[in-house]
Amino acid sequence: MTDNSNPNPVVMVSSTARDLPEHREKVQHACLRLGMFHPEMMEHLSATDANAVEVSLRMVEKADIYLGVFGFRYGYIPPGASISITEMEYNRAEERGIPRLIFLMDEKHPLNASDVETGGGAEKLKALKERLKTDKVVGVFKSPDELLALVIQSLWELHQPDLTTFHYISDIPAPPEAFIAHPYTLLQTHRLVGRQPELRLLTDWVAKPDSEVYKARILSLVAIGGLGKSALTWTWFNNIAPQEMNPLAGRMWWSFYESDATFENFVTRALAYVSHRSLSKVQQIPVPEREMQLLAMLDRKAYLIVLDGLERILIAYARMDAVRLDDSQVGDQKNLRKTADPRAGRFLKKLSQLRNSRILISTRLYPAELETEGADSIPASYRIDITGLTDADAIELWRAFNVSGSRDLLLPIFNTFGKHPLLIQALAREVKLYRPKPGDFEKWLKDNPRFEPTKFPRLKDAMGHVLEYALRGLEDEALRALQVIAAFRMPARYDNLAALLIGKEKVCAEQGELDKVLTELEDRGLLGWDRRANRYDLHPIVRGVAWSGLGNDARRGVYTNLHAHFEALPMINNYLEVKSIEDLTPAIELYNSMIGLGLYDDAMRFFYHILEKATLYRLSVSRQRIELLEMLFPDGLAHPPRLSNASDEAYTFNALAQGYQLGGQPGRAVPLFRRYIKLSLGHNNVMTGLCNLSYALQLAGALYESESKAHRVLLIARKQHNNLQEAVSLCWIGTTLVARGITDKSELALQRSLRTFTARFDKQGEGHLNSHLAQRSLWLGKFDDAIAFANRAWELAHIEKLEGDFIRAARVQGEAALGLSDFSAADERLHYALAQARAMNLAQEELPTLVALADLRRRQRDLKGARELLDDVWEKAERGPYPLFHADAWNVLAQVEQDDGYDVAAVKAAIVAYYLAWCDGPPFAYHWGLEKARALLKELGAEVPELPPFDETKFEAMPEVEIDPADEFGAGAEQAGNE
Repeated sequence: MTDNSNPNPVVMVSSTARDLPEHREKVQHACLRLGMFHPEMMEHLSATDANAVEVSLRMVEKADIYLGVFGFRYGYIPPGASISITEMEYNRAEERGIPRLIFLMDEKHPLNASDVETGGGAEKLKALKERLKTDKVVGVFKSPDELLALVIQSLWELHQPDLTTFHYISDIPAPPEAFIAHPYTLLQTHRLVGRQPELRLLTDWVAKPDSEVYKARILSLVAIGGLGKSALTWTWFNNIAPQEMNPLAGRMWWSFYESDATFENFVTRALAYVSHRSLSKVQQIPVPEREMQLLAMLDRKAYLIVLDGLERILIAYARMDAVRLDDSQVGDQKNLRKTADPRAGRFLKKLSQLRNSRILISTRLYPAELETEGADSIPASYRIDITGLTDADAIELWRAFNVSGSRDLLLPIFNTFGKHPLLIQALAREVKLYRPKPGDFEKWLKDNPRFEPTKFPRLKDAMGHVLEYALRGLEDEALRALQVIAAFRMPARYDNLAALLIGKEKVCAEQGELDKVLTELEDRGLLGWDRRANRYDLHPIVRGVAWSGLGNDARRGVYTNLHAHFEALPMINNYLEVKSIEDLTPAIELYNSMIGLGLYDDAMRFFYHILEKATLYRLSVSRQRIELLEMLFPDGLAHPPRLSNASDEAYTFNALAQGYQLGGQPGRAVPLFRRYIKLSLGHNNVMTGLCNLSYALQLAGALYESESKAHRVLLIARKQHNNLQEAVSLCWIGTTLVARGITDKSELALQRSLRTFTARFDKQGEGHLNSHLAQRSLWLGKFDDAIAFANRAWELAHIEKLEGDFIRAARVQGEAALGLSDFSAADERLHYALAQARAMNLAQEELPTLVALADLRRRQRDLKGARELLDDVWEKAERGPYPLFHADAWNVLAQVEQDDGYDVAAVKAAIVAYYLAWCDGPPFAYHWGLEKARALLKELGAEVPELPPFDETKFEAMPEVEIDPADEFGAGAEQAGNE
């Protein structure tokens, strides 16, 4: 076994090349199928001036595993050498002592005469093979497919996978050598069929000055998954661009699909490449200066930069719970198509202003920053939408499978499903493998008279109909495998499929058989293989068709097997060790299998013990949390969850409410918290529910009831001497009081709460209180105090390492820096907070951060930038609702309009802010938003609106609980520290 501490070992593939191209392709396929191996092959190297021996031995030096494939040719012997390069490679691997896997061609393997060497080379080859047979692993193959099976099995036995995501960034060469940051072997390897119009348009972009597209500096290829945009991009980048783009100082391929391929890493490595400087030197340059230098160098010389998978840095895909996104559904939502980090969006816009270099983007979603308000592309940017194939390409793809059918017969059928290549492929494979008469479409149609996709007016229904027939000819093994994959909630990893499908009385006997099954499903267009992460997933329509073909007993059997498999896997019990939603895949799949088996009580308790803290505190993946918890409500949210006892039911309402609140919908959370409280009456849990409700109400602007609920908890907690709940209630009382402008009492409540958390050594609670005290200081204009509290909150966040704490601390650090006119620090801290809040879909931090950034841009005289940031606030603030953040945003907009000379618009904005800040009416109004709006209206010479005053008859009486320095609270806090 190799060292499993290296999750992605490099495999150096050594063989003669001229006689074994198909075999080398099979070895590459084997490495990709297992997912964890990076194949190092001559085919992946760009042209280089280094000699062949130097390049080959350098590849061996980088390798963790040597894999040699030997036919009946000895190979090239360089001048002055006595042995071939192939033997040199083996010798160096032997000297290094790395694992060596040897595969020898059997004499019964079909051969051409040119594939067999004679003379002195044959003698040298015979001697080499005798040496090779002494190695531990030697396999003999009679065909390329047999070699594939042997390689898969040998690599699997040598190095078992771990669950980390594959990522790899190659060394940075000197231009004009191409810098392929992420090896293109991870892209689609099928032959590119058709797409000639797109290829011609790409070529016109760089080589035809009189064409419209030539004027663009940025060209974006936009398509949903499965339409081959990456294959198209790579084909042009690799085979056409070097010949057609003149001059060409260098070219770079960067894929945002990799786990560490962030925008900042792209800028850093791109600058190192174009400036001929070391990575370490570039990393010493301040981030803003790196961007400026990169733009300057790209402006001076003609580089071609490809940004593959750009959707990964957009809001929709930057979130930790983006695994199951359907980009066809989110493409129309402009706010989701913005970059998660606004700096990246501004950089994209600046790239469009280059004079010499060109930027080629492939993406599922078109970046909103490259659009005008009217949804046209900005100047010097061009968009190509890749949809279904053209008529000619669709027919060409069909013909590639050697299937009959006239053009007039085929095109009406293809048009019913938009000439989607995967569906053409699925249907063609079904016809090609039709046993009564393989490849005869007319015969197949005659024998399947109910196949009539033209009768379905809706695209989705036609696609489902075609796929239903595409499944009919599947071998039993492939169909069973497809049905197992259909039961997964998350994309299925190869190692999990291998465990479920390989073994005695399972679908496959060994690794090679599983590869054949997966290959058949991929060739038919039924299974999507994400080579980068080595995960397998189904189009929702394929999933539905495959699953609907199972009866209840069969479904239960599938879920039983999934349950047994995932139950045996180790779970991450310490939620602090969770880094992404993918780390929770085994737990989510086990939970899903419990739901499928109707084990709702078991599923709820499993969620509580394994998924609760990771989804709530560590990742704050509210959308995923909502999806999982709603599965406990098979009868709908209007009905109770299907659980057997009231306490579990109560927990589920509370957990789901937290999901809605953190997901940007505190208004939807409020009724669920009320149901939780109702079920918890008479139990201590009622205090938790009341505190949660208090905070949700505060966010939603119901300030009277928010404070009332917190006071009720304080009363109960003091009666029960519950110091923790006393501290929590005082926290929410303090935050509500300060929002109302009651500053002295709010400080007392917050400081009392802080003392308890400090005495209990609760670092997270202490960090929370420091953030709230920082916010109080910000409202009071005490920015030095705010910085001190915010820095302490940031320091404490490093102890528990919960992402939400970092975001909150960074946001108040940024706002405090803005108050002190330290624009550079404010920019850095606020952008960090915004990017992370968007990744976690944490609206209650995203919105105030956007407002602060807009105010920063306003103060920097970038009024357009301020407006763009505020545009991201309106819909989320209204949907929440978040009237306090909403009021702040309108107040900033009023200042922007005033600065821009639009006083009428400024007055309207200030009036909207005033209405939003009114909340329940003074004294239960949002004081700071109200006062700001009043001041702006006065400055603009406008009247302040008259609104209904606070009406206490509409509310239940607030419990009277005094908070003063002489109460017993201080002693209680000290006692808590001694417990």
